Amino acid sequence: MASLIQLCNRALANVAKGQIASLNEDTLESRECVRFAQPLLDEMISWSDNIPLGRRRVVLAQVTNDRPAEWLYAYVVPNDMETPLGIRGVEDDATDLPEGGPFNFPLQAGYPLRFVFEGDKIYTNVETATLIYTASTVPASELGALMQKAFVDELAVRIATPLSKEPKITETLTRVAELSRARALAHEENRMGQRQTSYVSEAELARMGIMR
Repeated sequence: MASLIQLCNRALANVAKGQIASLNEDTLESRECVRFAQPLLDEMISWSDNIPLGRRRVVLAQVTNDRPAEWLYAYVVPNDMETPLGIRGVEDDATDLPEGGPFNFPLQAGYPLRFVFEGDKIYTNVETATLIYTASTVPASELGALMQKAFVDELAVRIATPLSKEPKITETLTRVAELSRARALAHEENRMGQRQTSYVSEAELARMGIMR
C-alpha cells in the first residue's frame, strides 16, 4: 500500500521534479502536493457510483422522527458520509440461496428499499436500517494499483502548470491521465457485482424458489 507522500513523489517524477521528504516541507513542490493531493483523493470517490473506493456500511442510529406521516423511521447520517447508496434491512440468516440466476445478490438489492436523505437525517420505513454509502474522504492506502496510477497521473496534471510553467507538458500529461482514469475505472467497476436491471416477475421468482 502506497502512502500519500510516495504517490506525490511519483507525480513529481512525472513532471521532472525532485522528491520531497515530507508534505510539511517549505518547498514549492510540497506546497503544490498539499494543495492538490488530498482533494484529488476525495474527488476520486465520485468518479463512479459503482466502484468500491470509499464504500462503507453502518447500522444507523435512530433519532426522533419529525415526519411521522411520511416515514416510519428517522436516522442520523454518518459524519463521514458523502453519498447514500442504499438501505438494507435486518433479515434472518439465509439457509438456502441459489448460486446464480437473473436477479441481484444480495436479494435485497433487487428490491430497493426506499429512503430519502434530507438535512442531517435519513428517512425510511426500514427498522434497524443499515446504510451503504460512500465516505467523504479516503486515505491513499485504499487505492489499488490502477487507481494509484490514475491518482498519480491526475495529480501530475494539476501540479504541472505551477511547477513547470509549460502548457505543452500539461497537455501531454492530461492525455495520459485520461487513459489511466478510464482503465482504472473499468477495472474497479468489474470488481463490483453486476446489478440486474431487467424485470423478473414474482411468478418466475417463485418457480426458482426465491418467493413462496
